Amino acid sequence: MKANTLILITMVNLLFSFSTKAQSSEPVTLNVNLYPVQTIELNSSQSNVNLDYKTNEDYKNGVQITEDNHLKVYSTGGFTIKVKSIDPNLTSSTNTGTTIAASDITVTATKGSVDGVESFSATPVTLSTSDSPLIFSNTGANNKTFTINYSAKGGDKYMNKYIKSQSPTVYTTQVYYSIEPS
Repeated sequence: MKANTLILITMVNLLFSFSTKAQSSEPVTLNVNLYPVQTIELNSSQSNVNLDYKTNEDYKNGVQITEDNHLKVYSTGGFTIKVKSIDPNLTSSTNTGTTIAASDITVTATKGSVDGVESFSATPVTLSTSDSPLIFSNTGANNKTFTINYSAKGGDKYMNKYIKSQSPTVYTTQVYYSIEPS
């Protein structure tokens, strides 16, 4: 029986040694192509930001408001967020010719309180009609947030900007944020 088993094993080995292995003559090049993807979202519940001057201290010292988790960012790599005002001046709806310079408003970014970006640098920006770098990160972000602070000047600069027939007198501009790879 041992001889039969040995012969059977030898025949199986010979059978497999004669089988051929086929392979293509040319290799296939497989590429994984990664493209930059950046999105930036404004917290829709914070689409109106109001800097309220209600007291003489407000006019004297200026006012500010902090919008927590104001921006949410998705980026497949490093990114820069820029901010700008659509107009050089905030204008009143009554068109009295009285304006407030957009450059009187400073925008500052910090880490959001919910899923905030861990590693970034931020520079306070005075608003202008030019895209000004506000946030810079060397690494990507998967739906990470930033808190934005808006502050306006004091020094009684707006003492004569109130219009008697309005309460309050509202000066407005549109602020835009943009994101790009860095």
